[in-house]
Amino acid sequence: MTSRISKVGIIGVPYNVGWRGPGIEEGARALRNAGLVEELRKVVGELVDHGDVEVRLPPRDESNPKLLNARQVEAVCRSLAAKVHSTVDREYFPLIIGGEDSVIMGIIEGFQRTLGPRIGLVYMDAHGDFNTPETTPSGLIGGMNVAITAGRGSKELVEMFGHSPLLPEENIVLYGTRELDAMEEKALTKSKVKVYMREKIREVGVERAVKKILHDLESRCDKVYVHVDLDVLDETAMSAQSYPVGDGLSMGEFQETLQGLVRSGRLCGMSIMVFNAAKDPEGVEARKVVRLIADVLGPC
Repeated sequence: MTSRISKVGIIGVPYNVGWRGPGIEEGARALRNAGLVEELRKVVGELVDHGDVEVRLPPRDESNPKLLNARQVEAVCRSLAAKVHSTVDREYFPLIIGGEDSVIMGIIEGFQRTLGPRIGLVYMDAHGDFNTPETTPSGLIGGMNVAITAGRGSKELVEMFGHSPLLPEENIVLYGTRELDAMEEKALTKSKVKVYMREKIREVGVERAVKKILHDLESRCDKVYVHVDLDVLDETAMSAQSYPVGDGLSMGEFQETLQGLVRSGRLCGMSIMVFNAAKDPEGVEARKVVRLIADVLGPC
C-alpha cells in the first residue's frame, strides 16, 4: 500500500489574532503533543515539521469596532504566505495546524505564488465567515475572512498582497455550514459562492456532494485547498471547539469528505484550525484529531 500524499510539511500557527478567547493559540502545540508528527511518520513517505510560523506582531489594535485588530491579522497572513510558499515550492503538501480562520488569506497567497491563480477553496465551517465591516455583528475578522478572500470588505486586507480578489467567488465552496447571520446569508445568496448547508449534505450524501464540488471546480481550478474549522463537526464528535453549533457533521461524514478530496488527486494542502486546547486538558480530543488526520493522509 502506498501513501496517497507522499511528502507532508507541517506548519503551526500559534496565534489568535482575528478572534477572541483562550485556547486557540495553543492548538498547534496540543496536536503535536498528541503525537501528530509520530503518527504521520508511520503513514506518509516523508514528513517534515517546519515548526511554527514566526511573526513580529504589531501592537493589538481594536480602535475600529467594525474591523478589530487588522494589523496583526495582516502580519500573520504575510508571514504565513511566505511559509506556505516555501513549503509548496519544495513539493511538500502543507498541513497547517492551529490558529483561527482569519489567516486564510495568507495561506491562499502562499499557494498561488507557486501554483498560480487556479486554486479552489473548500471551506469546512459551521459558519459562513462572509461578513464585512458593514454587516459584522462582532467586528472580528475571523468572521470576515471568506468575504475578504473573495474581494469584499476592508481595502487594507482585500488588497494586502497587491491583487484582488485572492479567489473568484465561483472558486469558493462553503461546506457543512449551518449558522449564518441574516446579512451574511443575503450576501451569499447574491454571490457566486457555492454553499453546501448541513441539511443538503445529509440529503444528497457525502460522496455525491464531494463529487459535485470537484466537478463544479474542475474547469476553473487545477488544485483545491481544504480549510477546516473544527466546529464543522458536531460537538458530540469532537468537543474542543470554540463556538460549537448543533447538528454538525459526524466524524464519519467528516472523514469521508476529506478522503474524497484526497482521492481526487487535486488536493494541494489542508488546514486543521480552531482546535481549542483549553477545552481539552487531558489531550483526549487532540488524539481524536490526530488519528483522523493520519487516517485521511495515510495509505489507501
